[in-house]
Amino acid sequence: MSNKEKYITIRENFSKDLAPKLLETELNAWEFYINSTDENMQKYLKSENDTHELFKNEDLYSQLKDIKNTGLNDRHLDKQLKDLYKSFDEELNAGDLKKALREKENEIAAKYNAYVPMIDGKEVTKADISKILETEKNPDVREKAYNAKVKGGDIIADDIKDLVKLRNEFAKSQGYDNFYDYQLKEEYDVEPKELDTLLDNVYESAKPLNTKLRQENQQELANVFNIQPEELKAFHYGLLSDKNPAKEVNKQLKTKEQVVDIGKSAYQNMGFDLDNMNITLDLFPRKNKNTHGFCFEIEPGKDSRILANLTNNTNSLDTICHELGHCVYNLGIDTELPYLDRGTTPAMTEAVAMMMGDLAQRENILKDVVQDDALEKFKNDYKKSEAKFINRSMMIINFEKEMYKNPDQDLGQLWHDMKCKYTGRNESEGVDNEWATIPHYLSHPGYYQNYFRADLIKAQMYNHLTDELGPITENKHTAEYLNEHLFRYGKSIEEDELIEKFTGQKLSADALCNSLQLDN
Repeated sequence: MSNKEKYITIRENFSKDLAPKLLETELNAWEFYINSTDENMQKYLKSENDTHELFKNEDLYSQLKDIKNTGLNDRHLDKQLKDLYKSFDEELNAGDLKKALREKENEIAAKYNAYVPMIDGKEVTKADISKILETEKNPDVREKAYNAKVKGGDIIADDIKDLVKLRNEFAKSQGYDNFYDYQLKEEYDVEPKELDTLLDNVYESAKPLNTKLRQENQQELANVFNIQPEELKAFHYGLLSDKNPAKEVNKQLKTKEQVVDIGKSAYQNMGFDLDNMNITLDLFPRKNKNTHGFCFEIEPGKDSRILANLTNNTNSLDTICHELGHCVYNLGIDTELPYLDRGTTPAMTEAVAMMMGDLAQRENILKDVVQDDALEKFKNDYKKSEAKFINRSMMIINFEKEMYKNPDQDLGQLWHDMKCKYTGRNESEGVDNEWATIPHYLSHPGYYQNYFRADLIKAQMYNHLTDELGPITENKHTAEYLNEHLFRYGKSIEEDELIEKFTGQKLSADALCNSLQLDN
C-alpha cells in the first residue's frame, strides 16, 4: 500500500469518529452563544474536550508521523496530512495548555455576554448604542452611549490580557515567539512578513483617499458639534452627517424585519431558495445572547445558522447579507467530498460574505425602498466605505500583532496610538479599553487579516462575476454559477488555486487598489 493510500485510509477511518463529535460541539457552541448560561458553557466545554480527546491516539499519531516524514506527492493531501498531524501533535504534547485556553476563552465570553449596558439607569442593547452614535447630536448623550459600550471592554480587558499571555505560552511550546505569528502560519498558512508587505502596499494605495475623507469627516463633525477638529473625542465619531447618504437610506429602513426581508429578497433574486435551505436565523438582541454577528457552519452542506443583533439601518443590512453569504457557501459544499474537505478556507468564505455585504452599495437591492437620487448617492459612497475599511483593518491587525509581542504594555495606550496613526484621531482623545470590545481578539485570534485578504479576493471575484453574469442580484443563475464553480469544492482545492480557477487570474491587489484611486 502506498503512502497516499495509507493516509487516505487513516483519514477516512478517523473522520467517522470525528464527524459526530464536531457536530455535537458545533450544536453546543450555538446554544452557548445564543444563551450564555453556565450550564450551556459547561456543555460546550465538555463537547470541545471530548472532540480533542480523539487527537490523543498515540498509534494514529505514530502512523501519521511516519507518512509525514516521507511526504506525499499530492500538494493538497500533503498539506492536509500536515494539518492533521499537527492536531495530534499539539494535543499529545500540549493538550492541557490547549484545554486551559479553551476554558479561559469561554469564561471570558460568558462574562462579556452577561454584561448589560446601561444609560442613565436604563438597560440598552448594542444596537441601541449604535443607533445613538449614528443619529444623536447631543454630546452628553453620545458620551454616555460610548462609555456604556466601552464598559463592556473594561469588564474583560484584564482577562483578555491574561489569555494573550497564556496563548503566547502555548505558542512558545510550539516553537514560535508569540501566538499571533503561530496563528498566522499554522492556522491560516500566512507568512507574517508577506502579510505586512501586502497590508502596507494596499494601505499606501488608499492613503490619499483616506486622508481626504478623514479631513472632510472631521470638519463636518466639528461643524455639527460647534468645536474645532482638534477637539473631537471618540464619542463624537460615528454620527451620520446630513451629507452622508446612509442617513437618508436609514430613514427609509423602518423596521429591523424590513432589513431582513430586503436581504433575503436579494438572495432569492440570485436564485438561492432560502426558504428550502436549512438556515436557522436568530437575528435580534436579547439578554444573555452574544452581542455580535456570526455564521455557525454546523454541518457543511446540511445545516447553517446565523446569530445577529440587527436593527433598522444599513449596517444591519450589510450584516444579514454578509452572514447569509457564509451560509449559502457552507450549504453549497458537496457532501460527497471527503469529510476533511467539507469546509471553507477563511479568506474565501469571508470574500464571498463581504461581497454579499456590499450588495446594498454595489447593486440595486434598495431600489424599491430608496428614491433613485438618494440610492445613487449611497452607491457612489462605496469607494469611501472601502477606504475606511482598509484603515480600520490596519488599526485592528497591527494592534493585535503588537499586543501579542508585549501584552504587558499599556494596551489602552497602544489602541489610542493605533487610532491616531491609522484613522487620524486626535492625540487628546482619552485612553480606554475600547480595544477589548473587538470580538475577534477573544474568539478568533489572528483572524482579522483574513478580512483584509478577502477584500482583495472579493474585488477580483465581483469583477469576474459581473463580467460573466451582469448585476448578480438581477440574474437567477448567480446561485447556480457560484455553486458549480466555487462552493461545491469546499476545501478540496488550495486557496490560491481556487481563486485562479474561479476568476481565471492569480490573486492580485490590482482590482482593489484601482478602485481606491481619487477621482480627478
